[in-house]
Amino acid sequence: MKKVFSFNSQLDIVTGVQKVLLDIHHAIRNDYEANIVGLKSYSSVNNNLNISENEYVQWKNPFLFYNSIVILHERKFLMLFRILNLVFFQRIKVVYIHHSILYGKRMMSSMPENIVCISDRGKQNLMEYFKVPQEHIYKIHNCVDDVFTEDHPTFHKDLIKILYPARINNGKRQLEIVQKLRGKLNRNIQILFAGIGPLYEELWQEVKNDEQFVSLGFVDNIPQLMRECDYVMLFSTHEGLPITLIEATMTGTPIICNDVGGNTEVAFNGENAIVVNKWNELIATLNELPQKDTDTYISMCKKSRKIFEMNFTFARFKKNYLNLLNCITNDMVK
Repeated sequence: MKKVFSFNSQLDIVTGVQKVLLDIHHAIRNDYEANIVGLKSYSSVNNNLNISENEYVQWKNPFLFYNSIVILHERKFLMLFRILNLVFFQRIKVVYIHHSILYGKRMMSSMPENIVCISDRGKQNLMEYFKVPQEHIYKIHNCVDDVFTEDHPTFHKDLIKILYPARINNGKRQLEIVQKLRGKLNRNIQILFAGIGPLYEELWQEVKNDEQFVSLGFVDNIPQLMRECDYVMLFSTHEGLPITLIEATMTGTPIICNDVGGNTEVAFNGENAIVVNKWNELIATLNELPQKDTDTYISMCKKSRKIFEMNFTFARFKKNYLNLLNCITNDMVK
């Protein structure tokens, strides 16, 4: 059985990258000898990732990956694996997961022959900026487990709750959202920020006495919280293909977002989502939510769920990754 290692150096935190790594690992572990590899000891692995000790390997031996497939989730390590192959003849087949649209350090980004992009804009970024041949790129959407199949509850016009699930940082713009929207929203609109990150304390201080903006901290069951809220929102500066938006489709929750990264491959304006790009458009959209009729809301919920079933199931995701790895394995034994 061929060895496959999923490598990431930041297994002490939980972001979309780590979630995708785990989804890939779970998809292939019955067909391949699969392990998860990090740079730190097992005690440093975030407990919320639920990685068992027997499937984790700390990378100490530089030749650990000899004659194996490595699924790599960080561009900064591409050159290292190229050196391992060219200088030390390690015969490693690298599958690089291009999680987001990236720029800079093009000369140091030694792209391998097998690259997975998660959105059309990611593919465009690879071809136009990094000059990757199209035949080296495989588009595979992210997925989430299907844990809710019943319809989303109808919304409550007396207090519309909007969930903003994301790591608290500049790119996700939570602080900027509070500062731009404070004093401009109807009183029956409430935004709940779920997540932690480098700006968590600053956000908490900013909203601690404001009932309209609430910082929940880390939440270990985002899909359940989505079921209890009326909308899911992201208004980031950049994205890859957000796991939280896919979770919104799985739970049948309507989306409010901007057109960055792969957002509009999940959120379709006028169908399951409202897509806006300017602050004044966002404020107007939020203030109009209480006037939305129930039939329209229910239709958005059903369309959101349909989009999930067509594009983002674990079964579809698993099939695509196994097909890719099987092709690579067949090439290695020729």
